[in-house]
Amino acid sequence: MDTQVEAESQRALSRRRILGLGAVAGTAVLVAACGSITTPTSSSASDSSPTSGTQVPAVAAQPSSAAGGAAPVGGSGETWLYVTVLTGKMDGKKGYPEFVPADFSVPANATVQCEIRCFDDGPASIPSGYEKVKGTVDGSMTLISAVNGDVSTAKSQTVQAVDPKNVAHTLTIADTGLNIPIPPLSTVRFTFKSGGSGTHGWQCMAACGTGQGGWGGPMATNGYMNGTMTVV
Repeated sequence: MDTQVEAESQRALSRRRILGLGAVAGTAVLVAACGSITTPTSSSASDSSPTSGTQVPAVAAQPSSAAGGAAPVGGSGETWLYVTVLTGKMDGKKGYPEFVPADFSVPANATVQCEIRCFDDGPASIPSGYEKVKGTVDGSMTLISAVNGDVSTAKSQTVQAVDPKNVAHTLTIADTGLNIPIPPLSTVRFTFKSGGSGTHGWQCMAACGTGQGGWGGPMATNGYMNGTMTVV
């Protein structure tokens, strides 16, 4: 593991631990992953990145029962949610890739801009249809071919689907219709409407686990390849 990836891993793991402490305490917390909260500086999906110099951005947690969350950033009125996908080597549990945070909260009736950075370097099989982007504001997402540091200058494209042979994970919330296919070693950005208050389970639909068909291990363990979005 190169030193930059290792540093990103450690910061993401620190965020997970702090988020857990915040949930236990029942208070709102401000959590730094690999940078600090910054004000987005653009008006389009392809360049809507935090200011130069940040790495994996921070998550600002709303007061809620969920472990992590999203909040308006820098007084801009935009709600951002940042998620990191770690490999089993990065989180210290071999064969257990992990979404950090896996349990998160977003404000009700908000337009949420989400960034997911995936450090996993290999694809997994998915059921037909899960290669398509669904449930975003415009039916598309921005796919960036970089994962380390400030990715705003990396090659990007707007896509409505990903090659099904090149999907490492998905963020799939069945009851809201959201499906985000995530290629290996990439960053994806998308915008969705949170809707009314409630709790929604999500599941990765790429068979990246152990056991028969790859659907065991992290796929069946809460907090790894599945979790909860709480709308508050």
